[in-house]
Amino acid sequence: MARTKSSTASQRRRAVALPGTSASARHPASAAQTRDQRLLIGASWYPELWPETEWVRDVERMRELGFTIVRLFEFAWHRFEPRPGEFDVAWALQVMDHCHDAGIAVMIGTPTAAPPAWLTSDHPDVLHTHADGRVATHGQRKHTNHHSATWRRQCRRIVARLAATFADHPALHSWQIDNEMSGFDHGEETRALFQRWLRRRFGTVAAMNRAWGLEFWSQAYDQFEQVPLCSAAVGSVEVPERHHPSLIMAMARFQNEAWTTFIAEQCAEIRKRSAKPITTNMTAGLQMHWFQHNRVLDRVGHSMYADLDHYHWNLAKFDRMRAEKRSKDGSRAAYWLLETAPNWSAAGRLWNIHRHADGVQAMTWLSTLLGGSMTLFWQWREHWAGQEIQHGTVVTATGKWRPNRDALATLAQRFAQHGRWLLAHPPAPARLAIVLSNEAAWGFSIDPIEDGLRYENRWRDDHYLPLALNHWWRDVISIDADFTSYRVLVLPMLAIIPEAARTRLAEWVRAGGRLVLGPLTGHRTEDWTVPTDHEFGGLEELIGGDSALRFPVHWVEDRVRVVIDGVGESATRTWCEAFTPRTGTTVVARYRGGYGDGLPAILRASVGAGEVLTLGCPLDEAAWLALVGGLARAAGLAPVASADGRVVVVPRATSDGRIAGYGVVNLTEETRTVTLPSGGTDLLSGMRVGSELHLGPLQAMVVRM
Repeated sequence: MARTKSSTASQRRRAVALPGTSASARHPASAAQTRDQRLLIGASWYPELWPETEWVRDVERMRELGFTIVRLFEFAWHRFEPRPGEFDVAWALQVMDHCHDAGIAVMIGTPTAAPPAWLTSDHPDVLHTHADGRVATHGQRKHTNHHSATWRRQCRRIVARLAATFADHPALHSWQIDNEMSGFDHGEETRALFQRWLRRRFGTVAAMNRAWGLEFWSQAYDQFEQVPLCSAAVGSVEVPERHHPSLIMAMARFQNEAWTTFIAEQCAEIRKRSAKPITTNMTAGLQMHWFQHNRVLDRVGHSMYADLDHYHWNLAKFDRMRAEKRSKDGSRAAYWLLETAPNWSAAGRLWNIHRHADGVQAMTWLSTLLGGSMTLFWQWREHWAGQEIQHGTVVTATGKWRPNRDALATLAQRFAQHGRWLLAHPPAPARLAIVLSNEAAWGFSIDPIEDGLRYENRWRDDHYLPLALNHWWRDVISIDADFTSYRVLVLPMLAIIPEAARTRLAEWVRAGGRLVLGPLTGHRTEDWTVPTDHEFGGLEELIGGDSALRFPVHWVEDRVRVVIDGVGESATRTWCEAFTPRTGTTVVARYRGGYGDGLPAILRASVGAGEVLTLGCPLDEAAWLALVGGLARAAGLAPVASADGRVVVVPRATSDGRIAGYGVVNLTEETRTVTLPSGGTDLLSGMRVGSELHLGPLQAMVVRM
């Protein structure tokens, strides 16, 4: 296609703009970067695949639907720079002009997930090396090495050029860094950087040998240059024999620190030239330390493709996104759902993710009511070539509507009608938080303890979902988060609690906080070794006790019970801790049967004005809920509704914290009932409703009190 020309003088000036310095980095994000003016809905669009005659047609159809934002250019590096140093940006400015004329805002994705062939040919050192030594080839995406100095230099160069070009375009809304970043590199450049990282951390190889206990199996090193960049699949259950656990943990930290700096370098180039907020799209899984990466971004974003049967799996993702970013004035920054299918997905095979129009609407309202202010569907128009032809889209390659056109238009209309109220009444602050840990995921993949153990699934199904589906209003946070706004903290399966976090937890409890420790919490050092001074490495004062015995119940689960005062009996599994209580500590439960027969299984300790409940083992859901719920009630909390757990209820509040209404979504294809504290007006239907709501399949309501 011939190069297009910008139609105005201002556009021509933008096309040749040189790097400027119009904005600086400000963290946490400024109030302006975190305050939305409207709820946004739109799609990802790839105009570089289409002739200019189709651009106006696509934009008009977006406007017809009521779409208000589009994501552009994330894979368009070759179109921007077809040959080294030769830039063509006029076509992109023309696309943005069309969007602006239609009232559609633009999020620009930096195109660094898909370098042009000339770059990978001229600089083969930028290519990704797999754990087995295979080097990636051109013709994929995300096939580069995020450690490579050459690659980073090339990324900074293209990002600086695009930021300078588009910074003052009136359609520009925001920036996205790269696309669904992930992966660990195992090339020689990366290995050398890892060895330098170890030297900076330990100083001497002898110190590393001591910290990791490397005399075991004669693994001690004489020099850092001998340390391998091991092939462990961190984030999944490994197949022994594996490398040393401390080495694997160090490798995961090193690879993630490099991802953070990779993201930060692109952010820095943008912030020199643009004040628009910056985000990126997280993906599922805990190999990537997104708590860490998101600190250098202004907004939290996510790609989500859980299907209708598993919409509830998304709850924890929304809860963590909502809790992550705050502006300088302390207000929460709404998160952005940056990808979900408009109908079906296709990762090779077709996957009817939302089933039908009601599913698309339920998923969109679930994200919006839990704290989102943008929904982007992937994607707008069917690719006519390439690897993702089968994926669901809004329109076909020939421009015909695909299923759910009317549902998307209805969503856009509702966003326009009720966005102002929803943005003025965000989700109420949660006073209960449950801690999620990337390092726990890495550690339990190194030492899975039992067959099929995946930390993320166990954390979700055994500890998070019982609270969420019983309407305890909660945040999901990292161990590095600010605890001060919470009354109750729940720390299950948190094997590593760094010393600084232990200190903050102790201060928080003494000030009146209520803390749940365990199960499987505090039994590893930061190097994933066993503490040699105390079994809990310094948590004993909070626990109000010491370890009496640590034992498995493998193959005898049916013979071991936990007898809990005031609750009853619970089964247990996997790995159990028995305690020796200290003076003043209450024994809440004891083991019956197994190695720990008769020993304390759960302790309750008063610490200053607060309280700590320590669970020595996994419990049945009913017992878990009774104990954690009892602690929450003692802190003055209560569930926000009474209902079947598949009806999600979100309290929405005024700026001073008063409850102003509720968002409600039925995640099932059956009629369900929920009881709210009071009735009001459902904004979506305009009907008055009582406190008891009867929701149709996948129905959403916004009840204004």
